[in-house]
Amino acid sequence: MIDHANGPGRWVALAFPRAFGERPEPALVDRRWRWARRGIAARVALACARERLVDAAIDGGALALRGREGPLTLPLRRIGELELHTPDLEAPRAPALEDPWALLRALAPELGLSIDAARGLARELADSTQNLALAGLSADLRARRLAAGGRWPAPLDPENLVIEGHPWHPMCRTRLGLRPGEVLRFAPEHLSIGTVDAVDVAADLVQRSGDADDALARIFPAPAPGWVRLPIHRIQRRRLPALLPELWGRGIRAAPVEPLRGRSLLSLRTVAIDGEDPCHVKLAIDVVTTSARRTVSAMSVDNGPPLTRLLAAIQRGDPATGAGLWILGDHAGAGLRPEIAGERAAHLGVILRSTPERVAAAATGDACEAWVCAALGERAPASGRVLLAELASRHASVDELLARYVALLVPPALRLLSGHGIALELHLQNSLAVVGPRGLAGFVVRDLGGLRIHRARLAAAGHTLAFAPGSFIVTDDLAEVRDKLAHTLFHAHLAALFRWAEEALGLPARRGWGLARATLDRSLDPILFPEPAREAALIDRAALLAPRCRAKALLRMRVDGRISDYAYTEVDNVLAAREIADEAARLLARGLPGGSRSPSLS
Repeated sequence: MIDHANGPGRWVALAFPRAFGERPEPALVDRRWRWARRGIAARVALACARERLVDAAIDGGALALRGREGPLTLPLRRIGELELHTPDLEAPRAPALEDPWALLRALAPELGLSIDAARGLARELADSTQNLALAGLSADLRARRLAAGGRWPAPLDPENLVIEGHPWHPMCRTRLGLRPGEVLRFAPEHLSIGTVDAVDVAADLVQRSGDADDALARIFPAPAPGWVRLPIHRIQRRRLPALLPELWGRGIRAAPVEPLRGRSLLSLRTVAIDGEDPCHVKLAIDVVTTSARRTVSAMSVDNGPPLTRLLAAIQRGDPATGAGLWILGDHAGAGLRPEIAGERAAHLGVILRSTPERVAAAATGDACEAWVCAALGERAPASGRVLLAELASRHASVDELLARYVALLVPPALRLLSGHGIALELHLQNSLAVVGPRGLAGFVVRDLGGLRIHRARLAAAGHTLAFAPGSFIVTDDLAEVRDKLAHTLFHAHLAALFRWAEEALGLPARRGWGLARATLDRSLDPILFPEPAREAALIDRAALLAPRCRAKALLRMRVDGRISDYAYTEVDNVLAAREIADEAARLLARGLPGGSRSPSLS
């Protein structure tokens, strides 16, 4: 951590000129640190209210938290749907809302935190705040350098433009386990250096799936007989001897090869490798980002390629599931066998993928760009305009873009849910907008490790798949599967998109939610499904349009130390609101715009 007792300016004044060739002035550093402290404190306050951790209410355009020590009022810039409000970070506020640890102390009695839990939470929030400030500083310097006609020494892909990360998680920039210098070097919003080393592992210690042998051979030269050469992130390579001491130097050894220099993608641990055979490599890093330790489990290694084949077969057999939504699958995986090192086997997992551009080109027949959707609210380096506005400029109007966006994303996702029991994890960071010569052409979704599958629906659709032992992605709990899609697609993805469209482009969020409701109504018409899935479509439509809906309680999960065991709160469902239903009815009466098509009958 940076020594905040002496102020962050001293460290920044030394580190940033080495990284970027530019020294931020003290006033800019102070402004960004204040912005980050207020921003993370606001996220904590909003989460406490939304998750019912603290008594709260909206009062006069502000959020009032009613703690035992008196009310705390957070100024709001926008009252948001699903209780996802936008704070006003410039307005005056109580001292307890100036930084997250002061707020944590003020709310400790309400949260019922133990001393250890409070310390752990404070550490995560402090790390998130520091890294958010650093991200903002890099963005400021990048904009200034480019505006002056200079060159920025880091990539300018949309993956590398995202400042805040998760749209509302208080730990949006937590990277526990990385020193500040490592953040500047490896994080995608800074230098984005994805250095990939290699280790040789005794073959009898390795599990492989998919076309692992061929895929690994395309990255590094083959090892000696009896060994398997595995890519490993430079961060993890330095830690591996301490993480697996009983195997280091015996079953695992450094590989005598030149490292590859790739580009860190939004998750940091996934690296894009260019060259004659470009690919994306997801690597284990013993670092906590957002709310989980970013290793690669043996389960993910085992499940990825079969899941990819299953999804490909489903999209071939039911084209409506792939009408604008394409899968960047896991074609190979490798890592330590779990019986060798238990849960620590995840420290050496690797998953190999193609690139979203290749997937998009195969689907569209055009050379396309892939813009990670999390960046659509950020500013394009060349023009300074919000990327969503850049995308809208390739369409006749903002309305047309938004209609096309919803039409290409929502129907195939709902078809997979009701028709096949599969809920994709369509977070902003997992979804990439395919931008072709004629504008938005579709979406590529990546990272299959977080999807959910309903066992009975999968079987009813005629699919079988053998899952790795302990696979939490398959469940008999239909609500868990449906809520996975609702949380990632509607709460996280579309809620942010509609807010950006309103704030940056002047399109009322009501119009976006009306489109979403109308598309849901049309996509889940049971007549569009074969007989076994018609009842599922009716059930899903009723659940997704219920007046109240479950919402993932991200702060409560951190308080309780949960990762895959989700906690929930309840909020008013914007899709069920009367004005949204009326807007949807108006759109349906006129005919849905944006090239929307009903799924074909099966």
